[in-house]
Order: sequence, then C-alpha cells, then structure tokens
Amino acid sequence: MKNKYIVAIILLLIISLGIFLRFYKFYPNVIFNGEMGTDYLRVWQMLHGGRTWLIGPSTSHEWFSISPLAYWIYGVVLSIGRWNPISINIFWGIISVLAIPITFYYVKKLFNQKIALISSFLLAVSPAWIIQARDARYNLVVSILFLPYLYYLKKSIEDKGKSLLKLGLILGIMMSFFPSPILLIPAVVASFLFFKVKPRFKYVLNLALGFLLPNITFFIYEIGNKFEITIKLLSWVPYRILGFFGLYQKNTVSSEIVGQNIFSVYKYFGNIFGINNNIISIIILVLVMAGILIFIKKNIAKKRENASLFILIISLIIFYLGLFVHGNPPSHYYYTIYIIPLILISYFVDKIIKNKVLMATFVLAVGGACLCSLTAEKWFFQDTLAIDYQTRAVSYSTQDKITDSIIEDSGVRPFYLRRIGPNDQFENNFANNYIYLLLIRGRAVNNNSITGYTIVEGKDNIKNLNGKIIFSENDVFVFKNEI
Repeated sequence: MKNKYIVAIILLLIISLGIFLRFYKFYPNVIFNGEMGTDYLRVWQMLHGGRTWLIGPSTSHEWFSISPLAYWIYGVVLSIGRWNPISINIFWGIISVLAIPITFYYVKKLFNQKIALISSFLLAVSPAWIIQARDARYNLVVSILFLPYLYYLKKSIEDKGKSLLKLGLILGIMMSFFPSPILLIPAVVASFLFFKVKPRFKYVLNLALGFLLPNITFFIYEIGNKFEITIKLLSWVPYRILGFFGLYQKNTVSSEIVGQNIFSVYKYFGNIFGINNNIISIIILVLVMAGILIFIKKNIAKKRENASLFILIISLIIFYLGLFVHGNPPSHYYYTIYIIPLILISYFVDKIIKNKVLMATFVLAVGGACLCSLTAEKWFFQDTLAIDYQTRAVSYSTQDKITDSIIEDSGVRPFYLRRIGPNDQFENNFANNYIYLLLIRGRAVNNNSITGYTIVEGKDNIKNLNGKIIFSENDVFVFKNEI
C-alpha cells in the first residue's frame, strides 16, 4: 500500500511538471498560423451552413481529406471559447498533459510499473512532445492513441482475434485525425503472422467494422461524390510503390532519397530528446537498434512472453518501411510512432540498470538534457519572440494589433486582404489566420473591393510596394492600397 502511494505521488509530480512545461510563458508563445486559420475558417463555415459536415481537414495532398472528427471537436471548443483561436491551443495543451497518465496506464499494462513511470517522465519532458502540444494541431491524437493500439493488438493476438473490433475502432479514430496510421494496418497483419495466429473471418470483419465506424461520414461523402478521393488514393498508393522500385518514372529510389530516409529516422530519434547534433542522434539510433537486435536474439524463442516489445518492434519496422517507400518523409509523418523511442529507452533502462539510485540518476540526467535543449531554443521561456518569420508565425499579440488596425482604418468600407511572407504561395497567401481574426470581429474580407490591405511579414519583403503604411511592429507592416 505504501508503494502505491509513492507511485501516485511520483506520477502526480510528473504530471505537474508536464503542465508547467506545456503552459509556462503560454501567451507569448501562442502559435496561430495560416494553416490553422484555414481549419478554423472551415469550421466556421460548417457551423454557418457554408460547408458540409461530412468531410474534414485536407492533408498535404490537397485532393485527400480525412474524416471530420477533428472539425467537430474544433466546433465545440471554438464555440465554448467564443471563437477565440487560443481556446484550441489551450485544449491541445490539456490533451497533451492527459497523455502522461494515459502513457502510464497503458505502458504499465503492456510492460511494468517501473517502465511506465520512466516513459511518463520522459514524455513529460520530451521537447518533441512539448513542441507538438504548443503547435496545437489535431495530429497529436494519433501519438496518444498509438498506446491503446499496441494494447488491443496484443489482446487480439492473445484472444485470437476477439478484440479486433476494438483495435479497428482505435485505428479508425487515428485515421480520422491523420492519414499515416494507415501504415499500422500492415503492422497488424505482420504481427499476426509473426505470432502464427489466424483469426476467424468474422473477427477480421469486426476489424473492418471498427475501422469504418469513426469514418462513416467520410464514406457517405464519398458515395455522394462517386468515390473521388478513394479512387485517387487507390491509384496514388501503387504509383508511390511502383515508382520507388523503378517501375514508374516518378518517385524512383535514388541514393539521394535513401540518404533522406535514413536522415529522417535518426533525426526522429534525436528530436524526441531535443538533440540537434546529427552524430549524437546517430549514436542513439545505433544503440537502440543494437538493443533491439540483442533482445530479438535472446528472446525470439520466448516471443509470447515478450509479446509487447515484439509488437512494438514490428510496428516500428513496418511503419518505417512504409515511410521509406513513400520517400523523404517530413518529420510530422513520424507522429504516429512518437512514443516508441521513449518506451524503448525506458525498457532498456529497466532491464540493464538494476540499482535503483543509479537508474533514477540516469533517468533524471536524460530528463535534464531534455530541459536544457528546451531552454536553448530561442522560442521557449521567452517573453518576446525573436523575429524569424521563416521558422514561426508572427506573434499572436501582433496579429491582434494588425487586425485591430485594419478594422479601425477601414471603418465600414469593404476591403480585400493580401499577405507577403513565408508560405504565401498557399491559399489566400497563407493569410487565413488574419482573415479568421477579422471574421470573428465581424469583418469579412471581400476580394472584389477596390480598397485593400497588404500584410508584409519581414522587412526584406517590402520592396516595390506602394501604399500607405497603417501599422508597423517587429518587422511586420500593413500597407493600405487603393485600386
């Protein structure tokens, strides 16, 4: 009983640390960029009859949208927050904190209490997880749901498929927030083959049913649109695979793509712990891979007794192979398996370091290194952000001032809006964050107006611009234009 209270106190301290790291200096570091503005505008349109409720966010491929579950959640949160975009940042900060006890719960079930505590602590201080929380994007959900995916995959193997309905439901929910979890489906197949378990056909149908339920609105939308997205997706996947193996002229594997793929995986391991040094990241990856190989060699004959780690390793390998075939995966493609390095490190620490004092010292040292990397980041613990619009959006406080200046200057006259700065090749010149702030203040942008405003982020972008400057702060300018 005493040990139970000690564990509860330690977990409470870890959660408290996680809260502090996710909300300290929160307002000066609020992120609200054009992509987020696009999502919030679409939610506004959904709630005001201008957009269907059946489809959700677009992916990096504009033709591919996912289920609307994230937008439904946004609709509730934004309505409660009176459409203040910061309500979404707060919401995802809270969800990221909840990931800590969720990690403890599932890792304890999959491994043991000690590994669960270490994993929870490392998640609380992991720079990648903290940055993901502060980015306030819906793909955070897949990082958390990977844990119940592991749990129900193990249960499904143990009960020969009876738990596949729950596993399918988890996978379906993950796919409602981000497309990359689709790579976990072949990992499920590989796991069943590895453990030589052949589920009954009705259980396989349960897996499909569970996957379908969270995405039912997507399929209703597809029926009404002659399966436009599905057809494109089914043609895109073979194109990527055939191209990778040189059977199609695009996406063919090359030394450059191989190099980029390898670079992405050791950066993935390094970024979880806030390591920006490539050599150290490679060393960590090599040590982890060596540990995995040693584990497999020693325990392959007892794979049932070590099912949790074997399933974790299979998921890691299959997922990465999928990203490798995709070619040069961006860092956010790894969100689905964000928890794996933390669990692997925790597992090896538990198995290798038997002295409790030495173990605690090592874990705290790793956590301290994570915290040091956070304080080294220019954006963290800052009251005023450094001006670097190539790597971050204009501060929210400045965006507020820009919005107020445009409203004050325009009076009741309609106006159009333009933006010049990073990513201005995207929809509405990547100015949808400003358009959203104007909209919730009662001023909708009218692209047919003769009066307009151009927001310029970065003084290097003001060349050859005409008009009256109505606002200037931190290398951000607002020009008033007349056609």
